[in-house]
Amino acid sequence: MRSRSENNDISVHAIAGTRVVILGLNLKQKYDESGDSSPSTSAALSAMLSGLTVAEDANGADIAASESSLPEKNGQSPSHDVSVGFAIDRRDISSGKSTSLNFDGRPIQKFHYGDYTVEPGHQYEYSVRRMIKAPSRSRYSFFSRPKYVAVGSPLVVTVTTEDPSTAKHGVYFNRGAAGSQAYAEKFGEFRKWHRVNKYGTPHWTSTINPLTIPDPAKKKEACAWLSRGLEEALLEFISQVLRILIEAGEINFTASEAS
Repeated sequence: MRSRSENNDISVHAIAGTRVVILGLNLKQKYDESGDSSPSTSAALSAMLSGLTVAEDANGADIAASESSLPEKNGQSPSHDVSVGFAIDRRDISSGKSTSLNFDGRPIQKFHYGDYTVEPGHQYEYSVRRMIKAPSRSRYSFFSRPKYVAVGSPLVVTVTTEDPSTAKHGVYFNRGAAGSQAYAEKFGEFRKWHRVNKYGTPHWTSTINPLTIPDPAKKKEACAWLSRGLEEALLEFISQVLRILIEAGEINFTASEAS
């Protein structure tokens, strides 16, 4: 399923698969240090975001503010109103559960973002806003001030993920390189290091083999996570074929073979 939405600041193009939603993000305008705004190409916007840092202020202070509280200059955005990324929130419409996709409150600095934590057959609502570096003045206390704030009206786009089990044909994808970091974070405690010799140069490398995980429950969980429904669907398909052949009399089992 595909869905697109836009406002004066940003545009979002969402494409939903079975267990992933890809968001194509774009800034309508480039905010420069003088407060002026002008149309920019995607390449220029990418360069702008990659050149901006999300490091803490020199004194490590966190600051909170809203866009309405920021001072204006000649009716234009203030000098510090420079976009440093996006704030993205996801809501599961059936359960009502909302989740922020920004790790530790930091901006998402990508124009192509993949959400790999969705479930098949669910309807999700994504709310996207641009983020700026928080100004230096705030009425909040030192310990409650965030480093970055989301500004502007939220742009909402809604998609429904595919459910391959309900269609005539189902397409399944196991997890591969795209989910390797998430796999390492989830099962990193079972990482094993070993020494290899590649092109005559010895070095150390690590693997997390799900089949060697000693905990049976964790082993099953890791295999199911990597399979992402592919193994289960394949076994179910084979079972369906066997049932059809048995009912048609094409395959006959003796009592001992069936057991």
